[in-house]
Amino acid sequence: MILCNLKKIIFSIFLTLFIVSCKNDKANEIVNTDELEIRKIHSEYVNGWLKTDEEGIMELLEENSRIQPNTLKPIEGKSEIRKFWFPKDSSKTIINDYTTEIISLNIIDSIAVSTHKSLLDWTYKKDSISFGMLQKGINTTIYRKQLDNSWKIWRSMWTDIYVERK
Repeated sequence: MILCNLKKIIFSIFLTLFIVSCKNDKANEIVNTDELEIRKIHSEYVNGWLKTDEEGIMELLEENSRIQPNTLKPIEGKSEIRKFWFPKDSSKTIINDYTTEIISLNIIDSIAVSTHKSLLDWTYKKDSISFGMLQKGINTTIYRKQLDNSWKIWRSMWTDIYVERK
């Protein structure tokens, strides 16, 4: 009798654990799909800069997105961001190297917050002016889920930890 009751208790525990784990797997699937999408956008952003792909980079942003570069006022809206990043003044910015490492990624409903370390090596040229910069920083990006369930960059800010003029 005791052995029979013990078997029932053990069976009940395993059944409960199995049911709970099935529910968590389903929830994790949704989060993991969103996380994969956000990590893909992050990768496309970095690769876009490495390839100087203006349209590819701009496509990742929401129309009313905002960036805040280190020490500058926020720049709001895709058209203003495009003017800042890709000015039509015959200047040329070349990204020599850009590496990032995601430190944290938290998804809360339709918002995701990512923090990453970055190392950016770039060169600027316009007329007779030419210089290079090496920037090590911490970046925070907020992504927002769109009506079609895709994700876009909504806000992005970065802080330089180390800057070296080359």
